[in-house]
Amino acid sequence: MVLAFDRTEQQSGSQPAKPTPYPRAQRPVAVEAAPPPPPRRVRRRRRWPVALVATAALGAVFAPPPGHHLTPVAQLNDASLPWDVAARQQTQQLSAGAPAGALTLTAMPVQVAQTQPAGPPEITGLAANGIPNVALNAYRVAAARMANADPGCGIDWSLLAGIGRVESNHGRFGGASLNPDGSTTPKIIGPALDGGQFAYIGDTDGGTWDGDSRYDRAVGPMQFIPSTWRAYAVDGDGNGTTDPTNINDAALGAAHYLCVAGGDLRTSAGQHRAVMAYNHSDSYVAEVLALAAAYAAGIPVADLPPLVGNTSGGIPAPSGYWAAPAAPGPAMGARDTTTSSGNTTYSRNIAPATAAGGSSPNGAAAAPAASGGSPAASGGSAGSAAGGSGGGGGSTPAGGSSGSSGGSSGGNAAPAPAPAPAPAAPAPSNPLPPVQLPSTPLPVDPPPVVIPSTPPPAPTVPQVTNAAGQLVDAIRGVTCDDLQLTPLPVCPAGV
Repeated sequence: MVLAFDRTEQQSGSQPAKPTPYPRAQRPVAVEAAPPPPPRRVRRRRRWPVALVATAALGAVFAPPPGHHLTPVAQLNDASLPWDVAARQQTQQLSAGAPAGALTLTAMPVQVAQTQPAGPPEITGLAANGIPNVALNAYRVAAARMANADPGCGIDWSLLAGIGRVESNHGRFGGASLNPDGSTTPKIIGPALDGGQFAYIGDTDGGTWDGDSRYDRAVGPMQFIPSTWRAYAVDGDGNGTTDPTNINDAALGAAHYLCVAGGDLRTSAGQHRAVMAYNHSDSYVAEVLALAAAYAAGIPVADLPPLVGNTSGGIPAPSGYWAAPAAPGPAMGARDTTTSSGNTTYSRNIAPATAAGGSSPNGAAAAPAASGGSPAASGGSAGSAAGGSGGGGGSTPAGGSSGSSGGSSGGNAAPAPAPAPAPAAPAPSNPLPPVQLPSTPLPVDPPPVVIPSTPPPAPTVPQVTNAAGQLVDAIRGVTCDDLQLTPLPVCPAGV
């Protein structure tokens, strides 16, 4: 029972009466309060089944494909993730597990202050040893196939050639031979990415491509690391395999990577963005773009033979580590000067490099620029190479290429610039008069007289007359006899 009482009014002359909560006529005296309603029970949904389902779904997304040794990475929908976001996540995943103090991958490089772009002497030295015809065909076929698969990309073969030169000297690094089928002998494998000199990347392929089950190594003419190669693996030569050590497959995989990373590669900004993704080094970008410009200016496509390969096949969509750098290790080809690897095409505006002893790589005194082209001019320059670094942003020290930040430091050093060719001797101010040849022909020596040789006379054998009166050769004891004990005639002298 709950009783409610009115407040007592205070009648005073100094204080007014306080108002009551109820009107005076409705003031209750004693009422029985209704029992309070039972407390409302709030039903809480059981959320752990939802969490369990979400966890299982994420586990399926993050799990690597069966049968591979890849570190898990969030893939979700590859096309829905911006490149920068995916690159940041995937580079961190690749360097996960690095020991304390090891270099690790970074999503973007640290720009080097006060550097100069790659100059003509350096680019001339890199381009002077030409491009093997097998590699040149692979670059051109890859660009033509991407033009059909992704018309909005617009990649040119010369950009692939610039990367191929810096990464492996077009498959000739360390004296390797580029075979007619696109393979190299021996295979080109980079140093271990152990976090010491280069960024740490633990093994992702079980040693399948690089032969190292502890660390990853870049492989092949375009120096793909195994994890990125799996994202862009493609059969470029139609032999039924995807092999990063074959330049036909590797060039097409690199072309696809550059198109995905850079977008429209007919623009300087697109080229810069694509090459920066390939190797996170501003000096690497400047060197590759300058080489691409030198190749494009020095090797006219009209002079080249017809393409050999599939230029219209489809390209599979990338997956896995599709936004990670393709070749984060050292740019080994920039330090290599191997010149021999079968038939080679040279730039018209760059004098071909010569091997030891002064001969050209193919053994000729001067190699032609391409089939149908004129010989390379001695002392030529790189043409437009000096201004061919494209979209800018990256630069190279005057003495060579600076290393890639974030783990590639020191690995992208370029060779010392080739010495500039000596200037030609100036022509004399008063040219010498031409030599006048005699009007009468010079006497010609008569042909030698051939004296026939007579065969020596046949040796003569003394003859005797036998009992029948016939002349026969004198043979002691057979047709003649000196002892006269037989009826044979006496042997003449000399028998």
